[in-house]
Amino acid sequence: MWDTGFWDPSVAPIVDKIMNAQVALNTTHLKPADRMAKFDTRITQCGTTPALTNPNPPLAECTAASTAAKAAIGTVDQAEKALTDLRIVRDQLVAVADNKHALLGACVQDRSGGDPAFIAGTGFDVAGAVSPAPKTPHVLNLVLTHGDLDGSVDAAWNRDRQALSYEVQTSPDPITATSFIANQTAPKSSCSILNQPIGAKVWVRVRAIHRDGPGGWSEPAFIIIS
Repeated sequence: MWDTGFWDPSVAPIVDKIMNAQVALNTTHLKPADRMAKFDTRITQCGTTPALTNPNPPLAECTAASTAAKAAIGTVDQAEKALTDLRIVRDQLVAVADNKHALLGACVQDRSGGDPAFIAGTGFDVAGAVSPAPKTPHVLNLVLTHGDLDGSVDAAWNRDRQALSYEVQTSPDPITATSFIANQTAPKSSCSILNQPIGAKVWVRVRAIHRDGPGGWSEPAFIIIS
């Protein structure tokens, strides 16, 4: 280049800048207090030389929002600490009460002479007493959709991990106490119901079969066959 009448053969370096960079907040996994600290740092840096011209929102609004958030964070932190202290006291008192409970049970055992009626009369459970078997749960969330074939219905429901299979029944509309008839036994929590009359309203219900017998029927669902 020419400079005061002399030629300088050196070439000025060309700065290659990437001009498509994007802003990243990087606050997703930070705790609220850490997010506000990062926000405060950026507010400060946006206000220093060279300052960000006419920022939107204004830096004063950003500062006010951060200050309000930090005040709420402090209030929550204090409340959580107080709650933690209360839980410690609670657990200590419950432990004392549990010990008294056990001692009272031992006293009842000693006075009962092994009489189950005496034990039950004091409100304590009798060890080894047979509890009623839990009821087998109903099938939940039965959903019907149109199948790929004409006159077919795809049925699906929540899986019962204890089920050996599922019994599927259908009924014409309207349903009655005796209108449901067996359709199939499904090995998994979905099936296709075929050969249903086009344009008819068909009801479906399902129950799980367990080792100890069938469970309760699902709520019946219906679909208009197409």
